[in-house]
Amino acid sequence: MKSKDPSKDDVAFTRVTTGVATAVATTTIIHTSKSVMATLARQPLILFGLGIAAGYFAHKYRKEIMLITCKTAEQSKHFVLQQKENIQDLLEEFPEEVVDRDIAK
Repeated sequence: MKSKDPSKDDVAFTRVTTGVATAVATTTIIHTSKSVMATLARQPLILFGLGIAAGYFAHKYRKEIMLITCKTAEQSKHFVLQQKENIQDLLEEFPEEVVDRDIAK
């Protein structure tokens, strides 16, 4: 009967196979995108049509795009402020540890 805990060999095998699968997928995507872009570069009419389609959808969903952009900017500000507070807390704790070490000597 197998135990529920994966052995080290199973974990290593899983990591290796995941890495290989990711590399194969990435290589395939890059190769495919190069050939697609080369084809589009030779067909200016298709490229122009894609530009028009992108412009249409950008105009159609402009309010949603702006909403998401503003929300992301706000979350970024909160993240930066939170990290700043964390760093300040760490800096405040550091001198206390140094003082405690000096007293112990």
